[in-house]
Amino acid sequence: MEILKTLFLGIIQGLTEFLPVSSSGHLIIAETFMGKGSEDMLLEVVLHVATGIAVLFVFRKDIINIIRGCFSKDTAERKDSLYYSGWVILATIPAALVGILFKKQIDALFDTSDGNTTAAYIASCMLFVTAALLIFSSRGKNGVNANGVNTGNPNANSAFCVNIGGMTTVRALLIGITQAIAIMPGISRSGSTIAVALMLSVSREEAGRFSFMLALPAIFGAALLDARKILKSDSLHAVLTPDLAVGFIASLVVGVIALKFLLTFIKKGKLHYFGYYCAIAAVVSLTALTFRGTPTDGNGNAVEADPIPTVLSDTN
Repeated sequence: MEILKTLFLGIIQGLTEFLPVSSSGHLIIAETFMGKGSEDMLLEVVLHVATGIAVLFVFRKDIINIIRGCFSKDTAERKDSLYYSGWVILATIPAALVGILFKKQIDALFDTSDGNTTAAYIASCMLFVTAALLIFSSRGKNGVNANGVNTGNPNANSAFCVNIGGMTTVRALLIGITQAIAIMPGISRSGSTIAVALMLSVSREEAGRFSFMLALPAIFGAALLDARKILKSDSLHAVLTPDLAVGFIASLVVGVIALKFLLTFIKKGKLHYFGYYCAIAAVVSLTALTFRGTPTDGNGNAVEADPIPTVLSDTN
């Protein structure tokens, strides 16, 4: 039974980490209804690392080209690669600062242990925010003209290996701030950053690429922080259990498929369809939470829980 639960969560993680529908929101809602609490930190780390590896696999050529470009003898190529690397670093800083300064409050937002439904309510409500961003993203100019030629950056149509169409330092920073806000469960990191990039007239292709380049430090950075906790706990003995391996493989394989599917969807300008899904998912989740039965903890035992979420008041 545990293997089936882990397989299911792995599939959800692989799908929703890249599809712009909020992986954190879906996992929290799923954990709440399945009675699998968020205290299983090791599983969450394993699933997130799997999706990080999926990004590395799909964008391996771009990553290699950027690294090579930083040391290229060609001045223009080196300049563009260094700029692009700088943008990724700049856009990562806001989320890093929020994660470090407000870690305790953020952890509370994700707490589904002991029948706590507050996180699921918050995630469900934030899905409406994701829906709005995705639906309005179609109003962006997308950085291309009627012939599909990238007009956002003078270097975007060159033979240079990295297309940085429409991206600027200011836009990179704004996208980074968006990623920091997307730490909230239910707000899709990929969906919000791609949507904002499109609204800022970044090309569709570059909006998708830059969003997932930002995902790498976010995913692996969070995994490293959680790994420190795991090393200090008793969770390490479960590293080689079959259910973790099943979850990892499911998240990795499904993640690669979902990421490639999304990139194609972005290029076709159909991102707003995911917005409709998020709105429907939010309504269904809130309805189910309101009329659900007695909540249970991670062991399936009934616990007392207030059906109306309380406001987080811990500011220490």
